[in-house]
Amino acid sequence: MTTADPPAASRRPGRPRDAATEQAITRAARELLAEQGVGGLTMEQVAARAGVAKTTVYRRWPSKVELAVHAVAATFDTIDDGDRGSLAADMRAGIEEAARLLREPSTGGAYAALLAESARDPEGVGRAVRESLSTRLHALVSQAVERAIGRGEIRPDMVDVDLLADVVVGAVLHRALATGEPDAAFVDALIDLLADVAYARLLLAKRQATNPLRTQPG
Repeated sequence: MTTADPPAASRRPGRPRDAATEQAITRAARELLAEQGVGGLTMEQVAARAGVAKTTVYRRWPSKVELAVHAVAATFDTIDDGDRGSLAADMRAGIEEAARLLREPSTGGAYAALLAESARDPEGVGRAVRESLSTRLHALVSQAVERAIGRGEIRPDMVDVDLLADVVVGAVLHRALATGEPDAAFVDALIDLLADVAYARLLLAKRQATNPLRTQPG
């Protein structure tokens, strides 16, 4: 028994996007990117590994840089950023999932290849990575912080969201790509460190509210 195609009236104009085809292309692109870097990646290789025509790849991504960045960014789009009731729970879930993805050879290797090419081409590949991939990872942190502010867990003046996102994302990436796997112990230690900093800031804010002339902890 086969499933009938949806009525023509329900389709959007143009060729419908095939999710399975797109997944095959992005998976092939990540694998090749991890193996060969941006410089060695070609659209022909991606098409051959994905089992599709080269025109199918070009229809979706006009250049290999756009495809490479999307192939990695799409992986992080799978992270569940739902509300888990507290800043600590939200952060832990996001960090654990990002760390798990980066432990996968194709994702971690592909990300490392993009970072290396970004250093060589900051206004080309680097800009694409900043505008697409980095914003996705930062959003995981900023959304958790904004929810915490809404719950009253923290005050808006207690945290620089962009800086916190840089710290969290940078720590996870550095651990994954440079110093070792971001395992459960690392995630626990990072969450504890962030909690300690938040608690210290809260105590300092309370002291300053009691004695406005006191600006230093101690």
